[in-house]
Amino acid sequence: MKNTPKDIRVAQMSESDIIVINKGEKDLIDDSMRFLVYEDREEIFDPITKESLGKLEKPKGFFKVQHIQEKMTVLVSELKREKNLFSNLLIPTDLSVEKDLLKTIKIGDKVKIVNIK
Repeated sequence: MKNTPKDIRVAQMSESDIIVINKGEKDLIDDSMRFLVYEDREEIFDPITKESLGKLEKPKGFFKVQHIQEKMTVLVSELKREKNLFSNLLIPTDLSVEKDLLKTIKIGDKVKIVNIK
């Protein structure tokens, strides 16, 4: 993962499914990239070796590029917007859980690229 931008953060939120990150064209962001917004949780240890496995990441949403500028990029959620006859019913679904996670995104949240080889 050489030349991968470091310290990518949410810089602004336009809507719950559209965000702006603090990296852009000058940071080698391109429209084929896929991003994960997350927050670090507690450190996890291997139960056998007691070695640290690192911090657990709490995913908040996956995003794709909508528009790249020199120093920032607009990302849009990969979550499909509901368009069905039952969207007004109060039936919990995986989709509603994912929407709730998007609502927890805040300025400064960590972002990482998840599809670079």
